[in-house]
Amino acid sequence: MTDTYPSVSLHNVAETEPADWADGGDRLCRVPASVRESLTEMGRERQSCVSHSEVRFVPDGDDAEVEVTLSTPERAEMRVFWGSFQPWQAREIGPGEETLTLSVPDRLAELDEAVDTGRFDRRVCRLVFERFVPVALHDVSGDCRPPEQDELPERRYLAYGTSITEGAKASAAHLSYVSRVARNCGLDAVNLGSSGSAHCEPELADYVAERDDWDVATLALSVNMANAEFTTAEFRERVEYFVDTVAGAHPDKPVVAVTLFPYFADVTASGDPDRAGAFREALRSVVAESPHDNLSLVEGTDVVSAGDLTWDVLHPGDEGMMAIGDGVADHLETVLD
Repeated sequence: MTDTYPSVSLHNVAETEPADWADGGDRLCRVPASVRESLTEMGRERQSCVSHSEVRFVPDGDDAEVEVTLSTPERAEMRVFWGSFQPWQAREIGPGEETLTLSVPDRLAELDEAVDTGRFDRRVCRLVFERFVPVALHDVSGDCRPPEQDELPERRYLAYGTSITEGAKASAAHLSYVSRVARNCGLDAVNLGSSGSAHCEPELADYVAERDDWDVATLALSVNMANAEFTTAEFRERVEYFVDTVAGAHPDKPVVAVTLFPYFADVTASGDPDRAGAFREALRSVVAESPHDNLSLVEGTDVVSAGDLTWDVLHPGDEGMMAIGDGVADHLETVLD
């Protein structure tokens, strides 16, 4: 809930700022500007986009109609979930302003109360945004309220990593590995994936450590650094600060580091498997030497194979995302109370 939009909650939104493509409207950003300014240009752009962000509300009655006005600078896709119930297809919005009129679908209103509807109450409307295009919220009208805690998952899962974490090449946001982990473990996902720009900046580590709204975290670190001009020593220094800062600030919360998933460096003629292996070993040794008992490791090569990647031999396809999600979820089940 915000002062500007008290009848909804903004999930995976840390801050809003004026939209530069529209008159009025509040751009939804995943990370505050004070933190984004320490990131690369691409990092600033990605964290001010709405990957896996949501506008959530509960209508005051099954017949209540709620109007939500959004805008985008170009054509975008989103999906309207009711609880965990998926729509038949994506909805296109923009460019410019567009108003959605929403009410509880008839059959969900009639659903037997004994039916297990999963992590979310079926009357929680969730406007789930894809990763590509920024979105601004302009107005919410109609009788509705923010979801209450007993209508949502009890625990939150924060994920940081690269475009793979952000869900690149998955057919939709809800098919990313982060979404699958959350579904498998009954969690509410906060996705801070940063395509092409997960450089483990210490300022971002401090920000994640300062947040108290998550119960378990995964840090997939970081093929973006392996594909850039970072040395393994520079990588080790940054990831050591990142994982120890986050784990040290929350000693009672599991923090899981994930080494590089298999990618073209491992399996192509022009690749560099020694460099990929050195980056994995650097993170592995940081976790092994850490004083924090709540920090553990998942080997990226154990949870997905190169055959589950897309044509770029970097990003997992839907099957690969499923494999990662299942593997990481299996590990989380061992460290969550």
